[in-house]
This record gives sequence, C-alpha cells and structure tokens, in this order.
Amino acid sequence: MEFLGDIVFNNPNIDPGRIALKWDEGEMRYDQFVDLVARTAAALRRDGIAAGDRVSVLMGNEPEYLVSYFAITSIGAVYVPLNWRLNPAEHVNLMKNAGVRLLITAGEFAETIALAQANMPALVRVVTIGKPGPGIESFDNWSAAAAAPPTAPNIGRDDIAAIVYTSGTTSLPKGACLTHRNFTVDLANIMAAYADVAQTDRLLQVSPLYHQTIVHALIHLARGATVYLNRRFSAEKIARTITDEQITYVFMAPTMLYELLDVPNRDRYKFSSLKTIVYGAAPITGARLHEALGVFGHILVQAYGLTEATSHCSGLGRAEHLEAEGSIGKGVQGVDLRIVHEDGTDCGPGEVGEILVHGPTVMKGYWAEEQKTAEAIVDGWLHSGDLARRDARGYIYIADRKKDLVISGGANIYPSDIEEVFAAHPDVAEVAAFGIPDEYWGEALTVAVVPRPGKVIDSAEILAFAKQHLGGYQVPKRIEMLSELPRNPSGKVLKRTLRDMFGTAKQA
Repeated sequence: MEFLGDIVFNNPNIDPGRIALKWDEGEMRYDQFVDLVARTAAALRRDGIAAGDRVSVLMGNEPEYLVSYFAITSIGAVYVPLNWRLNPAEHVNLMKNAGVRLLITAGEFAETIALAQANMPALVRVVTIGKPGPGIESFDNWSAAAAAPPTAPNIGRDDIAAIVYTSGTTSLPKGACLTHRNFTVDLANIMAAYADVAQTDRLLQVSPLYHQTIVHALIHLARGATVYLNRRFSAEKIARTITDEQITYVFMAPTMLYELLDVPNRDRYKFSSLKTIVYGAAPITGARLHEALGVFGHILVQAYGLTEATSHCSGLGRAEHLEAEGSIGKGVQGVDLRIVHEDGTDCGPGEVGEILVHGPTVMKGYWAEEQKTAEAIVDGWLHSGDLARRDARGYIYIADRKKDLVISGGANIYPSDIEEVFAAHPDVAEVAAFGIPDEYWGEALTVAVVPRPGKVIDSAEILAFAKQHLGGYQVPKRIEMLSELPRNPSGKVLKRTLRDMFGTAKQA
C-alpha cells in the first residue's frame, strides 16, 4: 500500500461481508464502510476540498471518525486531528495555525463550533454527527448522496497526509507534518515487528483516535480485521468487552493496564482470547509487570515512538520483558537509532545521551515552523529530546526527557532511576520524580507517589525504603502523595504540570 486511501479502496484483504467497525449501538460491514468513505470523500469535494487542503476532525471514538479519516486522506487532503480534551480556544488556535477549511465534529463541541464560525472566515463548512444548527450540516445528510470511490488524487507519497500536533509535555504543541510514505512505512514496520494481525482478529480501540495510536486501528483495517470502538475508558467495561467479544489485541497506557489489573472481581472475566497487549508512554516493571504477565500471559509489547516519527521507533517484544525489564527494545526494522553525547558523538554502552532517529517514518517537518524544524532535524536525524542508555546487548533504556533531567547540587539525576526504586514498594501504584527550583540546590528532587487502591503510604517509611537503594545525591528533598498523576492523552506524565503544582521546594 502506497497511500492511506489504499487501505479502503485498494485492499485485497477486505471481505465485504465481514464486520469492519463495531460500537455500543451498532456495527458496520466492510462494504458499508467503504461506501460511506466514498460518499464522504465526494461530499468533501463538493465543498471544494482539494488535495493539500486541511480538514479537522474533532470527536470521540465514533465510526464517523475513521470514515472521515479515510475520506480526507483518500482525496489528497490533509487530516488535522483535534484533541477533544483541549478547550475551544485551543481548538480554534490549532485550526487557524493549520489553515483548516472544513471541520467534522460532534454536537458536544458546540462552543468550539461557535468560536470557529466567528473567528475563521476561511472555514467553508462545519459538519456534525450531532444535531445540526445554523451553518452546521448533519453528517448523515452531508454524506447521503451515492458516490463511486474517489479517483486517485494527483499527489505523491511524500506529500503531507496529516498535521498532528504534538502533545506538548514540555512545550507548546507543534504541528508534525506526516506524509503518506511516513504512515504506510510505519504500518509495515509495526506489522513486521510484532503485529501479525489476521483477518479474524479483533482490536479494542481504547485510546483516542485523534492520537497517533490510531495506527493500531489502521493495522487492523489494513488486514481486513474488526475494530471495536470504545468511547471512554472504564476498566470494568474493558474487561467485559474483552470477555464478551473475544478481543485479541488492545493498546493501553500503563495506567489503564493497572486499572484493568485492579478491576473488582477480576476473576469473573476471561482474557484468554488476547494475543497482544501493546502499551507505551512509560515502562512497566517490578511487581506490576510480573502481575500483568501472570494474569495475561507473555503477550505484552512495549512500543516506543514519537509523533515526529509517525509512531514507532522501537519495541520490546513479548519474549523480552523478563530478559530486558524496563527496556524499549533495540529498535524496529527500517528505523535507525543513535544515542549521542551533546557534541554529537556516539555514546558507549551504559552512557546516557539523546536518542536520534533516522528513516522513512521521520516527519517532513513542523507546519510553518522552519526554525523549529531545523532544530529538530539535523542532517536527516530527528532529535527526540529523550535521554537513554544502551546496554552491551543493544537494549535501550529511557533515562528521561532531556528537559526533565534534574540537576541538583551540580549532580545529574535521572528521574527514571528514582522512579524505579519507589515503584518497587509494594504499596505504590505510580510514581513520578521531577525537579523544582530551589535557591540552595538549584533544583530540588521531588517525588509524587500514588498509592495502590486501599493503601495508605507514610512518607517517612517510603523514604527510608528508598534510601536503601539510592545514592545520597539521589534522595528526594520532598515527597508528595497524590490520588493520580497528571497525564497527556497518550499516558505520559506531565512533569511540567507537577512542577507548576508544587512550586518552590521545601528542604526535607
């Protein structure tokens, strides 16, 4: 497959009578799905949307989301997903930045619609899967006219297919321009690495489709398999769906997996149909890893990736979790990884440096950001901003985000080292280590701890526990107990939010 539209319109794996999508209220066969994508593509063209024009999609995990995705990309237009967790002003700012001409959304985003209509004169149409209103077209009516599959647009594989705004864990979002080649090569890499999906497989799409974890749905549709759409995360519902629908594949952030492990009356659910559980954003180690392997079997895959590299850069396979606990693997075929010092020279085994990425999945650049593109991609190598070390076997271990490195009293402290120690405590569910400004230390190491359900953790006791495994310079100056950690939609902890929450540290 050379273009994203080929997944729908040029795919020998598709059985027209097989279920393509399933959701709480219904299901859609492949012949119905292909037909609706064709009708939606025709509606876009009737509204003057042509190759290169930007179209935003703002809704939850609805069938119309995937329909819109393929309709946009199949005519050569550019898909611009919007995070539904953002506020209306942020939605409009991103759309204005991308020069969006048409918005496909849902009724719950009425404030965003009104703000866009008032501030975006270039917006030619707003389409909603909810109730239509003034200047708002119903998706069903808009896409109702019969249409043949769209003719191939006059585009190349290196033309932009999507502008995906970064999650902004350390900075404001930037629009990563991803091409058809980026996507199709990335999908091939994932399938070669661990996702040996069959037509009879069933994905439960738990993570939001606006995120790059949409690739898991794309893989299954490329194989002619079935995608079950989950709108909001609930551990009990996920467990019930896996049991009732015989789900074979799911992607979850570690926090979601922990909630699934902790679901009440877990023994009444059956997880034996699962063949693959993919997780990302953070490693799973220690007691929680062994618990997950005991409950689900050796079916866990850790995926490491960047929006700027489409999705996947490395993966830790099913059989490697005990061999290289906490690692992100050795890379994936077709993607080159280096770990380098500040001066650009390669690190030796055990030395910490920044991960650089090279290959056909690296973005074309940031939308309308030449300077930031030049800073991110140097001589063809994408600077990830992630610090890591590689062991003598070639396994890579994330040390931290470059901007999350804590320098306290002149010593470099890698938060992941601290988090690994605290996570080993039997009553700890989650932990995050970070630095906050301190007049004496420069930065004071602070640790936020989330206890397991029903557990109460004493700060002095857990500090004594951690001191057994830490060097003196690694002992945190402050410990905070939280009910949950702030995270972005992909599950990454927002350490800048934690720094803002706790302000100036108090010396311990």
